[in-house]
Amino acid sequence: MIPLRLVAFSQGEVIYACHNATAEMSCEVDHKIKLEHILYKVGVGTRCGEGKRHPDDGPDNFCTFPWAEMVVEDLCAGKRSCNVPVTEYVFGEYPCVEQTRYLEVSYSCTPPPTPPPPKPECEDKAADTV
Repeated sequence: MIPLRLVAFSQGEVIYACHNATAEMSCEVDHKIKLEHILYKVGVGTRCGEGKRHPDDGPDNFCTFPWAEMVVEDLCAGKRSCNVPVTEYVFGEYPCVEQTRYLEVSYSCTPPPTPPPPKPECEDKAADTV
């Protein structure tokens, strides 16, 4: 499935995926996903087309899943690509009365580490004097 929206972020990307969709993240070859911000919201907003207020309109309009960070980190952190299904099977149930559920993730792609310079070979001067 296609993410709801993908926009530029100061350090990388921000991706949104609605309930029963899949958040897809990927980096170039040899790059790894570095997660910046993870939020699985249950709210009353228009993020996924319900026609109500957006969840960011106030702190009382949504509740979050406290274990969402662990779920997304387990599936994606340090990998080149990953898919996160936005379902109760993956995130579990949470006692919220609101109807909208979506995942919001910001991430960047980190390049492979630069290998250390090779150590110079030491000459064994003691062996030359024998």
